Amino acid sequence: MTKWLSSSDAWLSFSEAFWDSDICGTIGWDRICKRMKDGRKVCTDVVHYLKDRAKAELEYSRALANLARKTDCKDETGGLGESWRVLKDQTVRIAEVHNEAATMFGNLEQELSKFNEDQKKSKQVIDDNVKKYISLKRTEHQKLMNIKKTYNDKCKEYNNAEEQFNAQKAAVTTKKNDLDKAEKKKIKCDADRKSADVSYKSAVETLENVRIRWENEMEAGCNQFEALEGTRIDKLRDCLWKCTNVDSLACLKHDECSEAVRLILEKCDVSNDLQDFISTNQSGSKRPDPVPYENYYNPMALPPHIRTPSNAPPLLPAAKPIRAGMPPSPNNKKIS
Repeated sequence: MTKWLSSSDAWLSFSEAFWDSDICGTIGWDRICKRMKDGRKVCTDVVHYLKDRAKAELEYSRALANLARKTDCKDETGGLGESWRVLKDQTVRIAEVHNEAATMFGNLEQELSKFNEDQKKSKQVIDDNVKKYISLKRTEHQKLMNIKKTYNDKCKEYNNAEEQFNAQKAAVTTKKNDLDKAEKKKIKCDADRKSADVSYKSAVETLENVRIRWENEMEAGCNQFEALEGTRIDKLRDCLWKCTNVDSLACLKHDECSEAVRLILEKCDVSNDLQDFISTNQSGSKRPDPVPYENYYNPMALPPHIRTPSNAPPLLPAAKPIRAGMPPSPNNKKIS
């Protein structure tokens, strides 16, 4: 038998700790069987956890994949645009990571489910075998109690018959016929007593043989159950350890995806992105001139606040002064 606890000889084994002083008692075996049943339930609970965990990981993977598929990265340029596109790509990778985790949890669920079913079959065979001898032991013990009662009754009958015979034999008034009847009764009761004694001894011997066989099967069953229980604990410990490994691996890959985005974001510079947009989309540097007011009756009459050298009316040349006392001369006319 595999020894799962090996650091001290003081530790008890199943075959040393689950007996009952009552010949018909089964409290020890019942407790072991309950432990086996509880252990199977724990395995079933872990199987359900793994199944639901795989389902959750798969749903999360699909949700991330759909999210990445719906993400539009066309409207951003420069380092920020590249970071946004890398984030989308890494989201796809993270979705794949969780899809892989779902597969791993599903494999663990199938493996543990098969292990639990195999243990159930093994436990059932052992339990049925031991309970067969428990039932046989109880049956033989009940027979023994009945035969013992008959034996005790026959002994009492013989004692009464013997007392009556001795009393009548000692009495002087007893008739020979009555004495003969008493003697015959005594002889018959003695024969019945001896027959009951033989049956009683035979029943005790039969029960002892059954008890020995039951004890051997009980000890073997305890050892087998202890080995199965040790294997179950070791299997569950290994399974839970693998669960944490799946989580750690997913977190590690998840962080690698996040780091890839961070590396791109570190290169994202606000000024560079602004200049990148300007150089790619610039339309010109000349601004439009003001729109002038045009008077319908005098197009040249512009409001003073919008007059500029380019739109101001042309200046007239200054007129020559006219000498006093002299008549106007055609040469002094306004030159247009």
